[in-house]
Amino acid sequence: MSLAVLELNDQALLIHTEQGQCISEPGFAQLTSKGIETGEVARSIAWRSPQASFNQYWRQLNQLPLPSSQRWARHNADIAFAQIEHLLSAVDAPEKLILSVPGSFSDEQMSLLTGLVDASSSQLHAVIDSALAAGLDCQNQTWIVELQLHQTVVSLIQPQNKGDQGSIDILQQELIPDLGIMTIYNSVARHISNSLVTDYRYDPLHNSEGEQAIYDQIPTWLSTLAVKPDITISINSPKGELPLILHKNEIEELIESRLSNLTEILESAEKTDVVFTHSGAIISRLASRFAAARLLSANQGCQNCFSVQQKIALESEQLHRIRSLKTGLLLDEMTINKTHQSSCATHLLHNNQAWSLTTAVSLYIKNDQLSFKIGADKDATLAVIIKDSEFCVLYQQPGNKVSLPKNSQPGGSIVIAGHQVNLIEVNHG
Repeated sequence: MSLAVLELNDQALLIHTEQGQCISEPGFAQLTSKGIETGEVARSIAWRSPQASFNQYWRQLNQLPLPSSQRWARHNADIAFAQIEHLLSAVDAPEKLILSVPGSFSDEQMSLLTGLVDASSSQLHAVIDSALAAGLDCQNQTWIVELQLHQTVVSLIQPQNKGDQGSIDILQQELIPDLGIMTIYNSVARHISNSLVTDYRYDPLHNSEGEQAIYDQIPTWLSTLAVKPDITISINSPKGELPLILHKNEIEELIESRLSNLTEILESAEKTDVVFTHSGAIISRLASRFAAARLLSANQGCQNCFSVQQKIALESEQLHRIRSLKTGLLLDEMTINKTHQSSCATHLLHNNQAWSLTTAVSLYIKNDQLSFKIGADKDATLAVIIKDSEFCVLYQQPGNKVSLPKNSQPGGSIVIAGHQVNLIEVNHG
């Protein structure tokens, strides 16, 4: 019986099957005359068609009527259901589903959510708190930081090691309602706008095309600034292309100014590790105070769920949100396997050509042909990197079947639209 994990973080909803298929898309929806478009397609026109664009339906999951009558959706739950169905169909409708859900969902929202899955093509197998899923291999008391589109959840987890009767528990959860990825993007967009007004008397945010162009490129600009002190960008305008230099220290100051509540929470417990899920990559890479924090790969939580699915099944009879898990020897095995990984892949290999994974690699499918480019391109079919010995997915476009390796060891492979790309280790010694 096929099994998948669906992680409901609306910055990047992720569905991962036990067979390795993996699809991710943002929590954006566009209501059109033909139906409900979700994910990257909806995000790519959100600022050009704001009246028909929705991106708060996961945070505000409910059955209250939408502000204006819509043909295809009565309320936010209808839009959320459309996205669930789209993600399930993208991985061939798995028979069983584990939901990985942030602590920001209320009990009422959880009840509604389980009803949506019951109405879908998959059977709900279990519901686990996504912070617990992400931190199952933590050895110390740890803060797990999950950055969503419009808010952040911070969870304190505590492993209890008692031989084969150990457990891991969520002790505390805090919601930061004014810190989401869109908060950061909005700050960066306003910084760019102010700079262009000062230099050229032009504001790109005063028209929908300019807004869309800015928000389309911000993720790539921030990813580049994570490894460079400054970059030169170019903004299209009626006056022609306008060059502008973005300085890493200025962007870091912008992000740091938004982090006071997060910092206060993380500093409230002494001798506590800090882990960012992949959704918080921008903070961990651009905020110097969190430079030492561990950053998880995009599929870490899903892979942990597969590793302990038998333990999850024992806790899931009532389909409550699992916030404590008896780990037993299975967690020890997870830790041992991770500690004793003999090596880490260094390159992708395809058609006798190798591409280093020490920097991002973008993969493209066009006319059933696979091509590669160094760098993280959000328009690529898939962009990957190995960072801190973890295989990380930076971007992934919907619409193509992608199978990802279970870890970063050589011998694994990526299968993208039927093309296999192998992970290898190149020994320079």
